[in-house]
Amino acid sequence: MEKTDNAQKDTILEVKDLSVSFDVYGSISHVLDGISFKVRKGERVGLVGESGCGKTTTLKSVLNVLPKNAIINRGEVLFEGKNVFKMKSSELAAMRRTGAGMIFQDPSSALNPVFSIEKQFITALQYARSRNTSTKEIYDTSVEALNNVMLPDPDRIMKSFPFQLSGGMKQRVCIAMTIAAGRQLLLADEPGTSLDVTIQDQILRLINRLVEDKHLSVIMVAHSLGVIRESTSYVNIMYAGTVVESGKTDDVFQNPKHPYTTALMSCVPKLTGEGIAEGIPGRVPDYMAPPRGCRFSPRCPYAKEICKTEKPPHVEISSGHWVSCYFANEVI
Repeated sequence: MEKTDNAQKDTILEVKDLSVSFDVYGSISHVLDGISFKVRKGERVGLVGESGCGKTTTLKSVLNVLPKNAIINRGEVLFEGKNVFKMKSSELAAMRRTGAGMIFQDPSSALNPVFSIEKQFITALQYARSRNTSTKEIYDTSVEALNNVMLPDPDRIMKSFPFQLSGGMKQRVCIAMTIAAGRQLLLADEPGTSLDVTIQDQILRLINRLVEDKHLSVIMVAHSLGVIRESTSYVNIMYAGTVVESGKTDDVFQNPKHPYTTALMSCVPKLTGEGIAEGIPGRVPDYMAPPRGCRFSPRCPYAKEICKTEKPPHVEISSGHWVSCYFANEVI
């Protein structure tokens, strides 16, 4: 009992059976269908899957910034034990100020092009802290944050406008703003996708270092298996709005058990050049009319009748390794 209590206290975020739909001109798009996962303090958790599988919708649910046409059918998002969907406006604002912050895929869209970096830092930190915080204190904190993300000449950066910085520099500025506010949980929505591979590697290494130095928690969203393998300790494989497999990153990559996970990994090009990745036959289901059972069943080579009619439970097949598949032991 004591171990369970300690694990619960150590959990900063828990998503429980979350289902979200969208009203699209009178038709209902059933996007998230029973998403569940946890993030513990100091843990790096990955969400990986094809484009359009609901990763960004999951992050927006954590911050409760879903668009007006979103419908929360069931489930909870618990930040430090409190349901974000039932928080008062003041509690939600406090959670966004110092609890959880997002690092966006495109840093150019996250920064206002008509204000200097200094002005944007001041605005962000006044919101996160207090209006009474002195400008000098905010400036010193900002410079320290820019140093932490290894940006040279932070005083010059502060005077610059976003268009005067490269993509990698703007992404580092966004990360610096997030950590300067003292947030506990970083939501990284494919932070290196818009950058070249060398800068992407620097950004990912930076996030990993910040997690270790400041004991931050991170949800890393990506569609790149390589990024997830190098940057996370726990991974959730998503397909069409569901978590089909989850566990320690090394366990899932070394011993994948869901047909979608194995198919996804077979698409990764090999360094030896052996064979050509053919992709996964079929396509992601229409969210307006998703399959009744397993959403991967129309594309699955192992699917049987029960897969088409009954949604498989998320079961533990080994210690900490969970799979949503009736025939996980048959997957090669």
